[in-house]
Amino acid sequence: MPDAARSVCVLAHSHPDFSKGGGEMAAHREFAALRAAGRRAVFVGACETGTNYAAQRPIETVMPHGEDDYVFSFAGMAEDRLAWDDPWQRRLLVEFLAGLGSDVYHLHHYWRIGVDLIHDLMAARPDATFVVTLHEMLAICLHHGQMVKTRSRELCRRESPLACLACFPDQTLERFAFRKATLLSVLRRFDHVVYPSAFLQARYEAWGLAGRPASVIENFLGDELMAEPRRAGDPHRMAPRFGFFGQPTPYKGLDVLLRALPLALRENPAVTLTVFGADREDVLRLFPMLETQIDDAGANLSFAGRYDAMDAVALMRSVGWVVVPSVWWENSPVVIQEARRAGTPLIVSGIGGMAEKAEAGVDALHFDRGSPVDLARAMLEAADPATRAQYGASLRDVIDRAAFLAALDHAFAPAPRAAAPRAEAAE
Repeated sequence: MPDAARSVCVLAHSHPDFSKGGGEMAAHREFAALRAAGRRAVFVGACETGTNYAAQRPIETVMPHGEDDYVFSFAGMAEDRLAWDDPWQRRLLVEFLAGLGSDVYHLHHYWRIGVDLIHDLMAARPDATFVVTLHEMLAICLHHGQMVKTRSRELCRRESPLACLACFPDQTLERFAFRKATLLSVLRRFDHVVYPSAFLQARYEAWGLAGRPASVIENFLGDELMAEPRRAGDPHRMAPRFGFFGQPTPYKGLDVLLRALPLALRENPAVTLTVFGADREDVLRLFPMLETQIDDAGANLSFAGRYDAMDAVALMRSVGWVVVPSVWWENSPVVIQEARRAGTPLIVSGIGGMAEKAEAGVDALHFDRGSPVDLARAMLEAADPATRAQYGASLRDVIDRAAFLAALDHAFAPAPRAAAPRAEAAE
């Protein structure tokens, strides 16, 4: 059967109508791209709203949410959302998914889906092709998949049982070993593994997932954002305008940027910073110690509040540089893709997926992770109109729909089957 004719079930850990994380948006945009290209596709995503409702009164495990678009409750899952406490709920979801009759099951994540459900679904559909996109490092790292040490906030470069025990002294070496063996045994059964960045692929393969058919496929931004105009802007007007986009979590580095701003203003009082994604009060709740720096910045610092993801590209055209100062590795930040689509160059921490997706000297200026001093240095360099003109001209665009679907067709190609079935159903 030609790859383009194969039906696809996109199964995700969340639905973007209820959660705006990069992984679920990438999954749903894939579903929309397949359908726009005339492919047969179904989307099934976990729904926290339905799950919270299920805690109070009965609700169907799977509910329709649109045309070929479904949500499911994960109320019967264990606390870590990697397995199901309720085998009845798990079997209902397996029966629904297997009954779709899809040729390809493309999973985005395993969290809120469950390794036991994956095992069962593979047993129920041994004729289907199973593909997984790994969006983060949760299997490798118990600290929310961030590979940042819990006490010192230092970067962790390699998983090991003793290193994990140092972060989680209440755990045991046996639990870490069992967790790794369980997750690896399931992930190794996929016919193809997709990574949105080469950085993430290297981390998983060093952890033990080497030797599996794999591809690096950039997440697709969707047809609507791809239709947005792409403009470099006037470098003289845009050069000193900086923007931060996203939620001010402890690991996104907004505190580093707010500490860098007064250092940059001492040398160039024309520098401005707009924070998109939070109000002043949101930031002070998380970083109360920065109130003086925020007040002292005056009109050079503004807070634009929350924004819709579909407006991100247009908003990024209002600034000269997008700053991504995360203090964790990041894997394939959607904000970098959005900036490249907008035509707005970047300043990023020079680590992990940020360094890969925003190439130094082409798309971005890099600075030392967690250093306000080095970030201020990069901002002053960026505020030169000549630098802004250089990067505005060299900045790369993102993957288009045709290239994205061609890469998926390669990943979805039927795998040769051994005579023995892939797996037996979980108990």
